[in-house]
Amino acid sequence: MIGPEGDFSEKEIQLAISSNYHPVLLGNTRLRTETAALVACHTVALINE
Repeated sequence: MIGPEGDFSEKEIQLAISSNYHPVLLGNTRLRTETAALVACHTVALINE
C-alpha cells in the first residue's frame, strides 16, 4: 500500500500488520503521489535482481 498524504493512522498501521502486510520504508523523505509508486516499484525491482 502507498500511504495517503499525512500518513496512515496508528490504527490503520496495526490493522495492515495484523492482515500480514509487511512495512517497507523508503527513507525519511516524503514523496509526492505521482512519484511514490514509481519509486516503490523500482526499489522492489532492485531488491529482486
